[in-house]
Amino acid sequence: MKLNAEVDTATADRYRVRSYPTVLVLRSDGIEIDRVVGYYRAPEFMGLVEDYLDGRNTLASMAAAESTQGSDPAFLAKLADRYFEHDLREDAKARYLRLVAVDPANRSGLVDDALMSLARMGRKDKDYATARKYAQRVLDRYPDSDAMKSAFLEVGINWKRSGDLENAWKVFLDYARKFPEDEDAPYAKEQADTLAAKLGHTIAVPRSLTGHTL
Repeated sequence: MKLNAEVDTATADRYRVRSYPTVLVLRSDGIEIDRVVGYYRAPEFMGLVEDYLDGRNTLASMAAAESTQGSDPAFLAKLADRYFEHDLREDAKARYLRLVAVDPANRSGLVDDALMSLARMGRKDKDYATARKYAQRVLDRYPDSDAMKSAFLEVGINWKRSGDLENAWKVFLDYARKFPEDEDAPYAKEQADTLAAKLGHTIAVPRSLTGHTL
């Protein structure tokens, strides 16, 4: 059965569907076995559904395995992501935080992503100070992370969302100047220019940025 979750909001709320597309695998009585969130190629999609029907790799089976695998960063990352897909946000947050605690050196390469997930959850909850805190932690602890630039922008976005336009302007301008050739530099410059106009600032834009199309 295919439903428009933005129209049939009662069903969407019943199953906590917040992302699209979401495919629910249900028992005949309507109880959810598990779900597939996002786009997958047909073989991958079929493999996931077959696993769920056989009781493998479901959220329930992973939760049952947590007592023995709960110190494994890769397991925690996957479990946290699964809780997040089910919109069980507090459960997801607890596993992301445990991952951060068990792997402070980020040897798994998963901690920076966990912190970014926590930051985005905070922003979605309009807890902008918490969102900034987690994004800033990526910048402070893992400056060489591939999530560093996303964290940099996340800090600026949350300053802006919280109404602190001055700090948001500084962050976006700093990003545009530090990473003039980055694909997100035009976005950062546009944000900086818009905020500068609101604040009445006059800024000198580096020559290397002037060629970017906004």
